[in-house]
Amino acid sequence: MICALRQALPRFAPGSRVGRAAYRALMAASVPRLAARRERPSRALARALSTTALGRSSAQERAWAARIEARRQRLISAGEVIRPAILDAARGLASEAPEPEVPISTASLWMSLPAQLCVFLMRLIRELRPRSCLELGTGFGISTAYQAASLELNGAGTLTTFEYAPEIAEIAGQGLSELGLASRVEVNVGAIDDLLSEALEGIAPVEYAFVDADHTEEATIREFEAMLPHLAEEALVVFDDINWTEAGMTRAWDRIRRHGRVSAALPLRRLGVVAVCQKS
Repeated sequence: MICALRQALPRFAPGSRVGRAAYRALMAASVPRLAARRERPSRALARALSTTALGRSSAQERAWAARIEARRQRLISAGEVIRPAILDAARGLASEAPEPEVPISTASLWMSLPAQLCVFLMRLIRELRPRSCLELGTGFGISTAYQAASLELNGAGTLTTFEYAPEIAEIAGQGLSELGLASRVEVNVGAIDDLLSEALEGIAPVEYAFVDADHTEEATIREFEAMLPHLAEEALVVFDDINWTEAGMTRAWDRIRRHGRVSAALPLRRLGVVAVCQKS
């Protein structure tokens, strides 16, 4: 059943009514796979999957989601534009692309997670209750805001996030300030390869990470291996676009899920989640 659901998902936009229903079904069907797991990250993952599938977010979580989605809609409706070269820089690509500029409303379709997957990240942090969180790829700050809001609701924890392009980081920072979440987030601007090692030294042990930056096989594996020594004894790491075959992300996911420190791995079509435990 799970395989059939994964195959069906590409036919539906994640934000559409049918796409949301398909993701809920996949999440619900994935819960039994974690039933026998006893480590804390896997239990938190199972609860997050179940509550997201059943639409059982708390009233406070729904209120935050509504505020963040209103921010997303303001970005789209304002008609702001951004240069294609900046978008390429955000993906770590060299570009000399000329005008025309690209509307943020268009860029957000591939740079921002749909609301349902953002809610899943929120539920994941609410259940895991991490103190130190990492995000690679701030983008416009929508998923960043969901994760920061969950820390705010938990009453503890900080999120360290990285964005290559200053123009995009500025948009994200404006949104976090507007939402009253800036105190939960440290936005680092620059190349992840240049900044990550030193940052990890300062925020370890990291209990939760979301990898959503350079969606290529080499970069994803490099980033995962860089964070491994700085992860907590039990941690959750979420990867975006693990089903992107052209960029080698399917190979990256296959290698990561087989790593010796990964105790559980769950593919959710676009997202992949691994529980990482102390090496024995």
